[in-house]
Amino acid sequence: MTHREERSFSITLHLSADFPDDYTGDDDGFAWHERFQQTLKPKLVAAVFDALRGDPRFKAVAAPRGRDPESGLDLDLVFDATPKR
Repeated sequence: MTHREERSFSITLHLSADFPDDYTGDDDGFAWHERFQQTLKPKLVAAVFDALRGDPRFKAVAAPRGRDPESGLDLDLVFDATPKR
């Protein structure tokens, strides 16, 4: 029987934007959030995968677990604990 150990590690970003008093609501279609989605999010995801590729004994697989993949990045990260010969 295989022995399995598990731990969790989370990085959570809470996004917000502040507007002047004369702002009339989300007339711009949440452009600030779209800017995040288009410019920063792809770079963050790429940086995470680049870091994980730094150790070939770790394998990452996307695992959204029922959550909308547009709203977060959930990964299963498995370490190959087989002794290397």
